[in-house]
Amino acid sequence: MGFNHFDENGNAVMVDVSEKAVTSRTATAKGTIVVSPEVMKAIHEGTAKKGDVLGVARVAGIMAVKKTPEFIPMAHPLPVTKASVDFEIDDEQHKITAFCTVKTDGKTGVEMEALTGVHVTLLTIYDMCKAMDKRMRMENIHLCEKSGGKSGDIAYGPQQPVIAICGIKNSGKTTVLEKLIPELISRGLKVAVFKNGGHFTPDMPGTDTYRFLQVGASGTLFFDDEQYQISRKLLPPYEELFIQFPEADLLLVEGLRGTELPKLEIIKPNDERSPALSEDKVLGYIAENGAYTSSKPVFDRDDVKGIADFIMELYESGALEGAVL
Repeated sequence: MGFNHFDENGNAVMVDVSEKAVTSRTATAKGTIVVSPEVMKAIHEGTAKKGDVLGVARVAGIMAVKKTPEFIPMAHPLPVTKASVDFEIDDEQHKITAFCTVKTDGKTGVEMEALTGVHVTLLTIYDMCKAMDKRMRMENIHLCEKSGGKSGDIAYGPQQPVIAICGIKNSGKTTVLEKLIPELISRGLKVAVFKNGGHFTPDMPGTDTYRFLQVGASGTLFFDDEQYQISRKLLPPYEELFIQFPEADLLLVEGLRGTELPKLEIIKPNDERSPALSEDKVLGYIAENGAYTSSKPVFDRDDVKGIADFIMELYESGALEGAVL
């Protein structure tokens, strides 16, 4: 997709939206700041020296929304009809998440306004609390959703192309993925894999880090000169999991058949519960000897090259992008 912020001579310009129709547009962005226990306590008790931290941050975010065109050179001035900032507080992880929602009736969207509002909200929290903690960390700032305009409605999901290999328990998901991963890598892709399962222990029994978790640590990080592994007892929102591998070209998921992710379902032979999903919920099926009738593509579970060809065709066409969790 080309950029439209340049003229024929390569000069930066404000996009001409005069021919666009006025429509109702909404955008919500979010971002998190990780603070120290001291800062969290001061916010709860209202003892920060600069005053009501979240109250001031909320006002700052709303003011920033209205001033977005002054910060972003090519942003259009818009008649903002709503600007709000709300917070979620996670006391256990010492996180404050800000949500900024902006609405307008206009010819262009308010994504930049929502993102600017979140950034300034978090910066204000930092400014008001930096005397107590200069190591506060802002993270995971992104657009959650937007509606209206030519591009339609968009909700936040994985940033890379993604496809889930799903099926009922013991249908052979891991076996298929184990063969599929090296085949896709041989096609030039960097692949990361997510596995959704039942309850599990977040480390291997017998390891030192397992022992640390057993005596109460909330998490461990083990590393050497080349790699690392994190084990945590608390599951973050899925969206935070799906940003862990920015270097990957394609995300493969084992499970999560209840989400809106693009999916291939493996059919378990002689089990009336399988397939668990209707044709409108999947891109295709994988069956033993290809023995299943569907209007969607059906692959033999041993036809790894055929499955990989299908995934590559979807990948190259962009059909696996923009997935929603």
